[in-house]
Amino acid sequence: MNLKKLPKALLMIVFSFSTILTACVSQTPDQNNNVKPKQTALAPKEVNNSSPILLNEIMAWAKKGTVKDCPFNALGSTIEKAKSEWGEPDKVDQAGYGSYATYNKKNIVLGYNKAGEIFDVRSYSKDLKEISNKLLVKSFGQPSEVKDNNNEHIYVYKLGPELQFKIIIPKSSNVIDHISVFNTKRAEANNDYTLDIKGKSNQLTEQAWTTMQNWRKDIILFSKSQENVYINGPDKRKVALTFDDGPDKIITPAIIDILSNHHVKGNFFFLGSRVKEHPDVVKDAFDHGNLVLSHSYNHVELTKLGNAAIREEIDSAGKAIKSLIGKEPAILRTPYGDTNAQVAEISKQEGYSIVLWSIDTLDWSQKDSKNIISNVITNVRNGDIILMHSDSDKSETKKALPLLIEELQKRNFEIVDLQDLLNIKAYQ
Repeated sequence: MNLKKLPKALLMIVFSFSTILTACVSQTPDQNNNVKPKQTALAPKEVNNSSPILLNEIMAWAKKGTVKDCPFNALGSTIEKAKSEWGEPDKVDQAGYGSYATYNKKNIVLGYNKAGEIFDVRSYSKDLKEISNKLLVKSFGQPSEVKDNNNEHIYVYKLGPELQFKIIIPKSSNVIDHISVFNTKRAEANNDYTLDIKGKSNQLTEQAWTTMQNWRKDIILFSKSQENVYINGPDKRKVALTFDDGPDKIITPAIIDILSNHHVKGNFFFLGSRVKEHPDVVKDAFDHGNLVLSHSYNHVELTKLGNAAIREEIDSAGKAIKSLIGKEPAILRTPYGDTNAQVAEISKQEGYSIVLWSIDTLDWSQKDSKNIISNVITNVRNGDIILMHSDSDKSETKKALPLLIEELQKRNFEIVDLQDLLNIKAYQ
């Protein structure tokens, strides 16, 4: 259309109509601009339909003894299994009934007892922080118990005679911080099972016997306060045979052969200073499947040394053993059982558990095979750690060992190594 030829009045009408039409079009939303619709007055969290679904999933996992995204449970798993699949934890803390291993990237914390049994599985998943205490009660009902713990409430739901499901909610937020699936039986069992140290000799003076009895009581009490000090294993029909003060060129090789012939494993606590003198014996002990562990370097009382000297005794022995078998031990037996908080802490820093004993055959005092056997057989209990020696003057120990193994097996005790008995690592 040629607008110049139109009358002036008609031109004004066309222009006005065009303006109105343009205005109407500009107010129509463009469906391809991804403009978000205006939100309602309700906040997104209040209409989060996934929360009830997540809660149902959480409860389903809890009844299995675990939490989402965790293959380990509080009913049958061990910390060694967790370490074998997930590696070493980012940190380990001592608290309550045992130790707690934190895996930061997994948002998971695993509580375990001295036997290595997992009794607590905790999740710190970010999804949990979307769930309020009101929604929790609406989905699960009223808890069996609500504990007031300083700045938080703990909602406890009982899932059975042993299993508890705990939800921890800070008072300041009223939303879940973390959850815990807790096995009360596993948590309490290992704490209650501590054995007295047995074994006697008629060759000790009255004063020496009294001193030994006092030490036994003190070291048992001390072990209860230390996560890395062991007197005995758990209440299972297993025992461990341990041999101190080797290696030598006569008794230790004979003991290795006896163990091999009876198809059982032993635990040799070797002195670093003697390891260098008998390297072939050390290798033979290891090659036969026995554990080669540390008894320090010079067999001195570690509690009478300073920090640097204690560390040197442990490190030197560890390096000497590693040079022969390719592995540094992670288990130490302190000479004479001489242990205090300082020794325990430095050992822990160096990666060692301290393993003592619950039966002393006293083969160093009353050198008689009958007494050695009697000290074990008349006292043996589930989880016993049996102390013997393998240095050059222990011919009666060598004589007693085959009969001792046979008697234990007749009583249906499984003879295992300390890694199996205590569920701790033998090597670093």
